Amino acid sequence: MAILERRIIHDVTTLCSHISYPRFVLPLHKHVEFEIMLFTRGTGKQFVGEGVSDFKAGDIALIGSNVPHLHLCDAKLHPQPVGGGEAEWCAGEAIQFSPELFPENMEAIPDYRFVYDLLRKSQYGVRFYDEGLFDEMREMVAAFDASEYTRRVICLLQMLERLRCCKRVDLLSDVAYSRENRLPGVKEPVDMVYAYVYNHFQEKVTLEELAAHVKQNPAALCRHFKRRADKSIFQCLAEIRIGHACKLLAYSEMNVSQVAYESGYNSVTHFISQFEKLVRRTPSEYRAQIRSS
Repeated sequence: MAILERRIIHDVTTLCSHISYPRFVLPLHKHVEFEIMLFTRGTGKQFVGEGVSDFKAGDIALIGSNVPHLHLCDAKLHPQPVGGGEAEWCAGEAIQFSPELFPENMEAIPDYRFVYDLLRKSQYGVRFYDEGLFDEMREMVAAFDASEYTRRVICLLQMLERLRCCKRVDLLSDVAYSRENRLPGVKEPVDMVYAYVYNHFQEKVTLEELAAHVKQNPAALCRHFKRRADKSIFQCLAEIRIGHACKLLAYSEMNVSQVAYESGYNSVTHFISQFEKLVRRTPSEYRAQIRSS
């Protein structure tokens, strides 16, 4: 399954940021930054590394550097029947911080030992359940927002120290992802194409729009992308869409037509054809196989 490698753009004065997600819409993705996620609304499934777990408002997770993750909302996974009302969307607040904030030899420095131990665990994904923790972390996030420069880093360290002291902790994946586990590096304009496709895979994507976005001739862009990525732009788009569809088929109650639409297809026939080409079974066969196992 294709994985979006996001680039987090921090303010020029810091390497750690507070990002609000009023809705979870990103496909499976990863980024160099570590992430503390506070789930503020809704329920759904959290995918971290090889693990899957339920989440609800009030939960807290720590996700390691370059660990693939995805949040699927129950409003998408379990569509309401006609006249049943709209299910609640999921939302969250994330603190994302760069590994560059810490010395390379953290494990050998006593002052950073607790940070090293916690960040090492985060490569599995960690969930924290202490009573009252969510409210404490919200207060720390507010202090983080009100701080700059060194004080902001101090607020981040205080958050990490509080998480390290939690009594009720679960690891979310059986596999620890290495911080060096990155997609092959690509340069402009190829990375601009990847970013555009990942952000618009649920919409109609045309070569003309892509070429205008990248400011290149369409034919030249196709040749350059194929040479660098070893696949065409629309092969890449199909892999992203079908990968998202696989998650929906495995964990939602959507029918095949709904999955097709949510994955960017207006034609169910075309969706099934592309699904069979990439997965070598129909969507219904894939769902039956996943659920039987």
